[in-house]
Amino acid sequence: MKDINSLAIVSLAGVDKNPETGNFTAYYQVINPTSLSTRTGASAKAVVYNFQFKDYSHGRFNEQTGMSMPRKFFMADLQSYIISERYARQGILDLINFIELSPEQRSNVILFITDSPMYTIMNSFTPLDRIPGRFIRSLTDQYKPNFSMSLYPIRFKDIAREIHLHTPIVIPIIHYSGENPSSNSDRVEKIDANKDGMSFSGGAVLIHARMVGNLDEQSKNLFFILNKKYRQRTETVKINGDFVDVEAQNIQVQRKWNTPGSHLLIDLYADLRLMNNQQKSKMTLQNLHQIEKEFNQTLEKELKSYEQMGTNRGWDLLGIQDNGGNEMTWRQTKVTIHVHSKMTTIGNTSTPYLLE
Repeated sequence: MKDINSLAIVSLAGVDKNPETGNFTAYYQVINPTSLSTRTGASAKAVVYNFQFKDYSHGRFNEQTGMSMPRKFFMADLQSYIISERYARQGILDLINFIELSPEQRSNVILFITDSPMYTIMNSFTPLDRIPGRFIRSLTDQYKPNFSMSLYPIRFKDIAREIHLHTPIVIPIIHYSGENPSSNSDRVEKIDANKDGMSFSGGAVLIHARMVGNLDEQSKNLFFILNKKYRQRTETVKINGDFVDVEAQNIQVQRKWNTPGSHLLIDLYADLRLMNNQQKSKMTLQNLHQIEKEFNQTLEKELKSYEQMGTNRGWDLLGIQDNGGNEMTWRQTKVTIHVHSKMTTIGNTSTPYLLE
């Protein structure tokens, strides 16, 4: 049992690695309990303070913290871990081993990669949630219900379990929209929340714990869907010259080999929910079937393009080698994808409002 004011509670951690020297720069965001107090006259305004250290080994940072933190270093409340893109491209096996083998670390912490300067990311306040670590963690919570097991598969323990596979690991990229860090807490008083702020920006592709490239947001979504980890997607189709937005829910993917190791069949099933219908004609059963048909064809085309992109880059995005395919000839594997959808939810009326 410890008094909260005697602990340096770390909410967010970040690390960068210099490819020339091999030295690490670690960042720790420590919560300031007095600023979270509801009592009048709180002693300090900043909710978190950011500490920065440099050394040549991960295990040496604990000792360094005692030289500048007047409280006991405490990592049990850590929300998220962020690493720089240049560190990810060098390979992060050393970090994974450090987290997994250290008794003081938690392997259920989620991992992100940033394509923005680490200093900028770690020294910026966030709107709506005053603690940046919790803000970033909450971004992932928006997606968790649609993942299998309701877990975003980017925890250190998930990554460690899959680093030996040929199927890539895709980790969300955190991007900072401004040029300078929002290091002043007055930033959260500004109404423009998108300016000088953080958001997801696609996904980093890691093979055997080393970043080899990145996917845009739509391709990242397809990766998780086809590997049976995610169950939702939004598509826009054109019906009778007008746009119709539909949301695919409860997506189920079934795989089977037509010819073992050389011809893979993938069937994708989805329930459709009508999100936006700009058609000027009445919604009929025939019209619903037309939307389903257009959705199937549109998604099949995107999936084929996605599969070809992975093959061209040498990324086994479908996990062919880990699911019955030949490791030597997986690029020559014929893949046939069929999408089957059914409209299950429409709006309150089937007849649009029109002006004479």
